Amino acid sequence: MSAGASDAASAAETPAASRPRRMFRPARVASRLSGDEVAREGRIVRIAFDRLGSEAARQFLNTPHAALGGRPLELATASPAGAEAVERAIAALPRASASK
Repeated sequence: MSAGASDAASAAETPAASRPRRMFRPARVASRLSGDEVAREGRIVRIAFDRLGSEAARQFLNTPHAALGGRPLELATASPAGAEAVERAIAALPRASASK
């Protein structure tokens, strides 16, 4: 048997050779949020956007804050106490100007 024929035979024996190669990996979902978590997240996002404006709210919610002990959006979603702490932090920030 020639070298080319033995390579083809060994490739046919491997299970991966018979399957088409995937071009993209499916997105991984770390976890799904409960109804309460979704409600807290939505409430905090609305409050932040109303008070700070969209760009400042995105930055605030996704940037770790030492005083809160983590990312505000994660803290607010995780527990009612976290949501209350984040809400107080948002209330302490200056309001976005209406001229933007």
